[in-house]
Order: sequence, then structure tokens, then C-alpha cells
Amino acid sequence: MEQRYQNRTRRLPLFATVSLLVCALLNPGNFGTIDTVRRLQVARWIRLGEPPVAPSDTTFGVIGKDGTKQAWYGIGQSIALVPFDALVTAVTTPLRGSGLDTEKQQQVVMLLIAFAMQSVITFCSLAAAYAVLLTFDFTERQSLAGAFALLFATMYLQYVQSAQENNLLLLLALAALYSIRRWQKADWRSAAGWHPAPLWAAAAGAACAFAILVRLPSVLETAALFGFAVSTGKRWKQFFLGFAPPVALGLIIDRWYQWHRFGSVFGTYMGVFGRQGRPAGAPLSYPFSYPFLKGFFGTLFSPDKSIFLFDPLLLVLLFVVIWRWPSVSRDLRIAIAWFAALLAAYIAVYAKYFDFGGDVAWGHRFVTLPVELLCLFAVPLLLQSEYRLSRAAWAAAWAVVFGSVALQAASTAIAPNLEVVQREAGYAHGVIVNRAINLASLALGRQVRGADQIPVEWRSLYYFPFQLRFRFPQFAGAAIVAWFALLAVLLGVVVNCGISGNREGGLKSAAG
Repeated sequence: MEQRYQNRTRRLPLFATVSLLVCALLNPGNFGTIDTVRRLQVARWIRLGEPPVAPSDTTFGVIGKDGTKQAWYGIGQSIALVPFDALVTAVTTPLRGSGLDTEKQQQVVMLLIAFAMQSVITFCSLAAAYAVLLTFDFTERQSLAGAFALLFATMYLQYVQSAQENNLLLLLALAALYSIRRWQKADWRSAAGWHPAPLWAAAAGAACAFAILVRLPSVLETAALFGFAVSTGKRWKQFFLGFAPPVALGLIIDRWYQWHRFGSVFGTYMGVFGRQGRPAGAPLSYPFSYPFLKGFFGTLFSPDKSIFLFDPLLLVLLFVVIWRWPSVSRDLRIAIAWFAALLAAYIAVYAKYFDFGGDVAWGHRFVTLPVELLCLFAVPLLLQSEYRLSRAAWAAAWAVVFGSVALQAASTAIAPNLEVVQREAGYAHGVIVNRAINLASLALGRQVRGADQIPVEWRSLYYFPFQLRFRFPQFAGAAIVAWFALLAVLLGVVVNCGISGNREGGLKSAAG
């Protein structure tokens, strides 16, 4: 078994290549979201002692206990940003004498930080997803397909471009899940003296602890992952003893940060935001003031935020699991059940949040973690079912998979702000329909609907070389040519990987 785990390292160069190419292609020239710019400012508070909220950011922040403006986020992503900010700042020191103004220098710094951070997170996520699937006894071919499906066929791809905390949280959940699987598969009978299994429990706890620092609702996946870990009944007390101390430390740090900012230990930053930022006439429950049923069922079925529309791999998973439930391994059935419960919990928690689904976001950004944990198993299970499904069902399932790839690619082509502005202007056909119309308009050289109300950057291709046309047009032509060259390389790598995987699968089937 150890040999099988070690075999995953031979895929690391492939994962590194794909991650670098994808992040280079999708980078819009910045973080893709103002939220991460503000978390970077907190990182500079940690590293350099700067104010936690930039003085120029007059519309953001809540007043802390000492009258200082504070961010209303967790500190975890800011901690993750610290080393990337330090490295990029050191590398770009020569920019100070380049003649670029301070604003342009900061734009270059943010571009490079976004590229570096997202490349590392994407690489680690691919490696962790592949390793997790191997622990559920999928073949190398099935595990590789599942890892790439996670990247290219779920909303993960959108959050490579928009450097929100979503992909970091998924990486931490995958790291915890892998550690739990190693714990569950440990052979205690061979233990003579010291045994490494407790370290896997501690590693799972550490990943969950950092997730709590990133976003406090991560206590939900912490509970779900713990439930899955102990559901096998294998030495759950020993697992708890390794898992609980790091989680407790994470909670202590989170509570210290809450006290440092706002002088309370038992409150939350959302509670402070609600008290200070509640609009006139809003309910006292603000920011959790959205109608519950509308938010709950809107997450499932609304045209702008439905998890089934924006992550169609969920439909593939449902189909295959229902069809093959008795033949799915016991551990995988338990994992799917726990992650389905986690999804229901996330939907319920965020159903009342005033900014339903994150509003200016592709799909419902607050529930991506449980959705993607479930989608991870869709393609591997589909590949396992190759000879058990009818040809029509097999073809339909793969049509959904490739349709999802096209959908996620479309999600990165234009800034999500465009469809939000169009919706507010009365173009209420749903985000996906409007995105299709907008892409068709761009392809045909026509103006998108409502163009007079929309900045030109939002109604143009969102990739960095195309955005250069509005800032440094003299460099845009060469950058666009390089972009297409990188796209060709990525397509070549993925196609070659698919051909090699099919060849390996065929050889193993013939040998079997």
C-alpha cells in the first residue's frame, strides 16, 4: 500500500506544469476580487505593521475596540498571503527605479502575488485530490481523471481566476481528508512501539484549524471530517487525541484575533459588521436577514445560483451513485453521506445571508467547498461504471462532463460583474444564458447589452493580455500571441495525458 501512495509523486511534474499554465492563462492581471486586496492589506499589517485597512479604502471596514478600522474577514488567507507578498516584494524591488508610478507598481506586485499563490494552491489541490482518490481504491487513471475534472469541470476553475479563499479552503479540506484516510488505513497490528498514525490525526486537525482561521464557518467541515474519520469505528479515541489539540489551538487563535480587533471573545466579525453596518430599516438579524426558504431553495434551483446549474458534475454523481449504490465501497458511501450532510448544513447556514450566494460571483460561492468535495468522486465513479451503464446513459453522462468543462471555461472569459449589471438593468434571463449571449456578442464583434452602463474592461475578455489593451496597448499584441501559445501547450498536455491514461487503462485491462 505504501508503494501505491509513493507512486503518486510521479504525477507531480504534470500537476506543476498544468497549474502554472492554467494560472498564467486565467490571471486577469490582479486578484480578480477586491476581497483579496483587502486581505493582502491585513497580511501587510502582520508583516510590516501597516494599518489593517488601507486609509484610501474609505468604504470598507468596521471600527475596532481602539477606534481602528478592522477587516471583517478571518485572518487565515492573510497569513497565507504573507510569504508570497514578501517574496514578490523582494523580487520586484527594481520596479522602484523603473519610472512606473506607485499605482502601476502595485498592480504588477498584485499580478505576481496572485499568479504565485494560485499556482501553488492549484498544484497542491491537484496532488491532494489525486492522492485522496487513490486512498479510496480508484485506479491511477481514474484518480488522475478525477483530479483534472475537479480543476476543469467544477467552479474550482473560476476561483483560480478570482483569488477568493475558496480554493485554499478546498485544499485544506483535501489535506485533512487525505490524512484521515491514512489514519483509517493504518495497520495497527504491525505497530511495534511508536506508530505514525497519530501524526496523521494531528495533520488532519491542523488543516481544519487553519481552515477555521480562514473562515469561521469551517467548523462545519471540521465536524463533518471528524464524523467521517470516526465513522469506521477504528480507535476513534486515539484519533480524537491527535485531532483535537490542533483544532483547539486554531479556535484559540481565532478567538484571540476576535478579541484583538473587537474586544470580545464570544462574538464574531459578522456580528460586529451587522451592528455597525445595518442599513436603515433592515431587520435586527442583519446580515442574516434574507428569507430562509428563498435562500435555501434558491441555492438548489435559482437561475443565478443553482448548484446543479453551475456544477453539473453533481448531477453525474447523483446518477452514478443512485445507479450503483450497492457496489460503491463502504468507506466511499460514508464519505459521500457526510459531504452531502455538510452541503445541506452550508446551504442552511448561508440561506439567510443578505448577500445571497456572494452576489457578484459565479454561482453560489459560499457552498463551493462541499459541492466540490462531492464532485471529486463523480468522474472516477463514472469511469468505474464504464461496462455497467447502457451506451445511452454513458454518453449522456459524459456529455454533462464535457458540458461542465465548457461552462467553467466560459465562467473565466468575462468578469462576473457584467451579468450582475445586466440583471440590475432588467436582463433577467439568468447568469448562464446572459453569459452565452455575451460571449456570442464578443465573438461576432457586437456590443453587449447595456454596454453604455458597463466599463469596457468588464465587457471584454478578462484574461490579462486582453486587458492590457486598456493599459499598455503597445504590449498587448505580443502578450495575446503568447497567451494563445500557452493555451495550445495546455491543450496538448491534457490531450496527451488523456491518451496516455487510456493506453495505460487498456494495457491493464488486457493484462487482467
